[in-house]
Amino acid sequence: MNRPPISGVIISFNEEERIQAAIRSLKPFCAEVLVLDSESTDRTRELAEAEGARVLVQPFLGHQKQKNRAIELAEHDWIFSLDADEEVAAEPPLALEQVDWADTAAVYRIRRRNWYLGGWVDHTGWRRDSSVRLFHRAKARFGGSTVHDRAGGEGCRELRLPGLLLHWPYRDMSHHLRKIDAYTTALARELDEQGKSASATKLLFDPPWKFFREFFLLGGWRMGLKGFVLSVLASVYVFGKYAKLWEMKHTKGTRP
Repeated sequence: MNRPPISGVIISFNEEERIQAAIRSLKPFCAEVLVLDSESTDRTRELAEAEGARVLVQPFLGHQKQKNRAIELAEHDWIFSLDADEEVAAEPPLALEQVDWADTAAVYRIRRRNWYLGGWVDHTGWRRDSSVRLFHRAKARFGGSTVHDRAGGEGCRELRLPGLLLHWPYRDMSHHLRKIDAYTTALARELDEQGKSASATKLLFDPPWKFFREFFLLGGWRMGLKGFVLSVLASVYVFGKYAKLWEMKHTKGTRP
């Protein structure tokens, strides 16, 4: 079967520094690139249009709903969803010849390499990072948790697609800390809505276990201070999630 046209889809908000590189990385294999922008106040839309992308505006619906709306607006059924802080690496090339285009239930996961504090992260849990990026919209949509979305659906099968995504998740340390604050709040709220609670055991043992796993078992120590920083922040993430969940449970109905 010949390769059908693919729509490259990106959601954006104030991504003028990175949107052009993301679009350029999609153009070699995508019949169109759609950027669904959530009312950026910088030059994101202007730069995206200059790169040849089709740019639409949608007030932010939430991370997953925004991505699903972009999928609905795409011209083609096969979707390659890329975050604005990612690029498809030229080497190793994306192995599209391995895709069974007749199998619309298959969703394809691609390895992702992350940049942090001036270099690539090849140890800690980040070294195992990957994400589903290629799928047919008749079967797959974005779901998962509030923060960690995942493309798939009933009857979908995940397959690995050789290739590489390059990811710049944080602009600097302050940006990382702001993201931790926002994500842990969202996750705590989600856990609260599910009726879950934060036990003393989780608060006491889960954060240090996370540090031990990241730094010692997954090789963070090989990166020196960078690995130490990443491992500490990973444990802070876990602590923040459960501490905020505990706060929500114990302050409901109390006066400010």
